[in-house]
Amino acid sequence: MKSTDSLLPDKKGWLPLILGFFSLSFQVFLLREFAAHFSGNEAVFGLTLASWLLWSGLGSLSASLFPFHAKNLDILFYILIMMVAIGFTGLRLSRFLFGTLPGEILGLFPILLSSLAVSMLVGFPIGLLFVVNVFYCDQNLTKVYMLESLGAAAGGIFVYFFFIPVFSSWKAAAIIGGLGMIIIFFSTGKKRFQLLHVPVILSLLFLWFCDLPTQKLYWNPFHLAQSTDSPFGKLQMIKEAEQISLFSNGSLVFSYPNPAVSEEAVHFALLQRPEARRVLMIGGGIGGGLKEALKYPQTKITYVETDPEIIRISLQYLPVEEKSLINNTRVHLIFRDGRAFLHDQKEKYHAILLNLPDPATAQINRFYTYEFFRLAASHLDEEGVFSFRVSSAENYISRELQNFLSSLYFSLKKSFAYVEVVPGTNNVFLASKSTLSIRLEDMEEQLRILDLNTTFVSPNLLFDRLNPFRISSLKKKILTGDSTMNLDMAPISYFYSSVLWSTQFQGLEKRLFLYLAKIPSFWLLDLPLILFLGILTFFSLRQNKSPFYLFPLAVMGMTTIIVELIVILSFQSRFGYVYKSVSLLLALFMTGLFCGALWGNRQKKSGYGFILLIQSGFVLLLILLQWSLGKPFPKFSGYVFLLIFGFLGGFLFVHANRLYLQIKKNYGLGYGLDLMGSFFGAMAASGILFPLFGLPLLTKYLLLVNSFCLIFLLLGSKKHFFFKSS
Repeated sequence: MKSTDSLLPDKKGWLPLILGFFSLSFQVFLLREFAAHFSGNEAVFGLTLASWLLWSGLGSLSASLFPFHAKNLDILFYILIMMVAIGFTGLRLSRFLFGTLPGEILGLFPILLSSLAVSMLVGFPIGLLFVVNVFYCDQNLTKVYMLESLGAAAGGIFVYFFFIPVFSSWKAAAIIGGLGMIIIFFSTGKKRFQLLHVPVILSLLFLWFCDLPTQKLYWNPFHLAQSTDSPFGKLQMIKEAEQISLFSNGSLVFSYPNPAVSEEAVHFALLQRPEARRVLMIGGGIGGGLKEALKYPQTKITYVETDPEIIRISLQYLPVEEKSLINNTRVHLIFRDGRAFLHDQKEKYHAILLNLPDPATAQINRFYTYEFFRLAASHLDEEGVFSFRVSSAENYISRELQNFLSSLYFSLKKSFAYVEVVPGTNNVFLASKSTLSIRLEDMEEQLRILDLNTTFVSPNLLFDRLNPFRISSLKKKILTGDSTMNLDMAPISYFYSSVLWSTQFQGLEKRLFLYLAKIPSFWLLDLPLILFLGILTFFSLRQNKSPFYLFPLAVMGMTTIIVELIVILSFQSRFGYVYKSVSLLLALFMTGLFCGALWGNRQKKSGYGFILLIQSGFVLLLILLQWSLGKPFPKFSGYVFLLIFGFLGGFLFVHANRLYLQIKKNYGLGYGLDLMGSFFGAMAASGILFPLFGLPLLTKYLLLVNSFCLIFLLLGSKKHFFFKSS
């Protein structure tokens, strides 16, 4: 394998650089589009990322089966740009294929089918392009890998700083595709206008001009009044007559008017402490929450909202009286992640009202964990009250719902001496260090004294809801459910929320999630580890050297993607909403890959000893990761960790491929195995293993996998010289 002569790309080197830029940029945009259509659940991210890696790996592995020659490289790039437009359009209009209504929740398998189809259109040509680029660059695999990594790092940085804050995913993809087309046009030497340029240009124009029209088509027959992409996701305002509904990444933020929701989110808590002056409201203030809280004359509200665009868009459609509440002298509006804000505060509050959606994503779940409840308790005075509401059932509490509610209750009870749960279609959880009462008589007395002018939290409607038999039956059901606490590093409530989500469908996904909820850990963790050990043992007994070069690549692919997910989720738990930071985190990892590949390429010697050293480095880093989980760490450490991990990955890729290519000239195999390992890691970890078993246990098993791989390599050292000239 030839060495890289220069860090700077020559005329040919611009194409792998553009490929890397395309790869990470389109991947981030695709993840954002899937989040917008499928409610941002991390299981959706996992399926999308796994599908992308699967098709990219298959594209690389099957490159020899396709007649593309290096001289046709520009054609393949142009096809990729057109596939992006087709894939994005197909995803946005997929609801018509599945026969669902706009905003309707889809089952697991429609989501999987969508991710596989769209990723095939975009990921497969990217994997194919990697191998074709190798031949275009005179079979210099290391140079292509380095420049692709550098391009991906640049793509992540540009997307983070320039595209996400300003453009929608469609328009950003159009800009990047257009700039890439110009560079390809001049880099390949084919500077004459070709017939293929016409559909490519039309595809780019379609992405630019048809973003909003296709969104309106998606929401038909409802009226999409406005859509915008913020750093936190896609916001869409639906307006029907006097009713407005704001959606963020496909999940409802609020509907107005909806007094039932606003009243129960505020009054059950503040009726416990009607004299409360300092009230912290996390989310849910706009669209009714502030109006209800301001009915208490002494109350001063600190209202924390993550996304400023939620307020900006809402103020354009809400009536004047509702808009004026934001400027009320008793309201202090702060744009920040609610948990990060509370972590940095020293002030004590008389009430903390958590008014967020159910913990159906890891991002939202971090507001329903023991660690957050403990944080909230530390910021309440002795008489203070904390409240939140989650979806429930009016009468029948299924086993799945029981476990979900129980995990929240026992996590809350660990931090508060008194916990009460109000029955209903939504259960309102109340917690305090002092006594609480949800007796109908006490509520009626407070409502009479305060004269709050409420409709749904009123004596007539509370008579049935606060029936003592209903309260005691719900409490008994909760107390006999799963007492496992919901933790930052082991978000069991998030998993139970996924189980509840699956019960809305009668297909295979329901049976799958119900099975996963009951299956012992042996089948999901221990058995795969045993099978992996058996495979290593089988290949260690063979005389063929190639597995000792290629197995570390597959293990590295699986390890790096799971480590990325672990770092991202830990980063999110510690510092807040990670969605806008994910491209920068991935960019740092790709920067590490580039630096590692560059350093590895400059080594005059390459041998088996390097692979042993790198694998030992992976084991040591995983030990450090295992130790650090759950501990406070500075913000930059997540970026640094991914940078170092990427460095080792790039270094390993160069040396393992260099040794393998001395045996067989298959330029796509090592890259394909890396991606296929990443596919299995993303598929298993994000949607199943992480919420079910938690990050510490997942990291432990990942450490075991890498330790077994190191032992496998040590056994193979008898068949190799540690270092030899490349």
